[in-house]
Amino acid sequence: MFAVAYGLWKQPIDANIFGIQANYQGQLRIPFACHVRYPISTVPLDVSFHQFAQLPAELQLRVLQFCDKPTLFRLMQTSSFIRREAMKLFFADPETWYCVDGDWLKEGGHPTDGIHDIDFLRRIERLSIELSSITAPQWKDEHIRNLWRRVQCLFPLAKYVMLVDTYRNYSEDRHLKNWSIASGPSQPEKRFCQLCPQNISVFLSILHGPFYGRLERSLWRRVSIQEDSNETQELDQCESHPGPSIIVPHKPFRGRVGTLLKIREEGWAITDQQTALEVFQNAAVERHHFHERHEPFGCPAPDCDAWFERPEEYTTHMATSPLTHPKIVSVPEPYQSLFTDAKKRLEQQELLHVERLESYVQWIGEWGSEQQKLAEKELLHELEQDSLHVQEETLIFTRMWFDHMYPWQCVESTKEYIQEVKTRAKSE
Repeated sequence: MFAVAYGLWKQPIDANIFGIQANYQGQLRIPFACHVRYPISTVPLDVSFHQFAQLPAELQLRVLQFCDKPTLFRLMQTSSFIRREAMKLFFADPETWYCVDGDWLKEGGHPTDGIHDIDFLRRIERLSIELSSITAPQWKDEHIRNLWRRVQCLFPLAKYVMLVDTYRNYSEDRHLKNWSIASGPSQPEKRFCQLCPQNISVFLSILHGPFYGRLERSLWRRVSIQEDSNETQELDQCESHPGPSIIVPHKPFRGRVGTLLKIREEGWAITDQQTALEVFQNAAVERHHFHERHEPFGCPAPDCDAWFERPEEYTTHMATSPLTHPKIVSVPEPYQSLFTDAKKRLEQQELLHVERLESYVQWIGEWGSEQQKLAEKELLHELEQDSLHVQEETLIFTRMWFDHMYPWQCVESTKEYIQEVKTRAKSE
């Protein structure tokens, strides 16, 4: 969790953290269901306004402009007029960025390989693409242009695109302790932005900081510079970075393929929610000691004499310390019940997950068996026939699809994981 965002301790730590996810770097991601749910403290009253549709159209539009995102989302389920206008406002929100997997786009962005709701993608105006290999040597101009063409095809309304470089190489130094990640964009990152279509405003989000320290993100935007008769494109650093991106809603999970996709995604979601809880635990500790007060404290880890005088020091320490530190976080008393409830929810989710996983593993059979080959044929037939997966495109199927989707290629370790979760649930 070496790239946890700064300032989380300033935000309220309440039941709204349920469901939020964080990647292995500790950066938060908000599932769409959390994005459109009402905050716990502002749940609307159960009232109705039947006369709304009788108001003049201009008054209806004026009212919609004051609605928050959860309300707009619910209005999108009503009459055609209100749905259309609410949808415009909902997707035009300047603070909302929807994130998708850049590796999926790199491989062609085919509906068969992805889990995103394709119809939803077509409405996105602000898109965040998370790429772990921007600086890799295989990215030639042709490959970059192909990725941008795929973006324009899948996201026809995208006006703003943020490339999020999730991994950057460290600059070389004779002494390892002095290694660091450069604070400015690299040439490959600049090339990605230069080749972006001109009708799209492109941004670049990059990590920078010391090798053994907590990293930060900076945001850069492509700008055109006119010098005499020549126009060049450069990247200009922005003053602030957007908040957590929204995870695009999934396409419906149905059939055997849907069950397979659901198992895979809920496994990742549980892991990412566990990481997010660690992030919020650290924020809760800092908020308890430094929000409207100043109470320095020491690290609760055994044999660690670190002392924290200011906000962010504790989170930085936990993000860059040995892996044993996050496991012994002592949550302040005002937050104990909140995190106890959150952990119980996750345990229940994981138990349901392994029950589905166990049932599916039994259906698949042993790797390489005749049962497994028959199961593959059934999955392939469903992929070919169900429009949910092909989306009016020719099915592109390779051996990699099965290899990538199976969470149980190592059958024994999968069975051990299932048994471990079931045993833990019984003991509690």
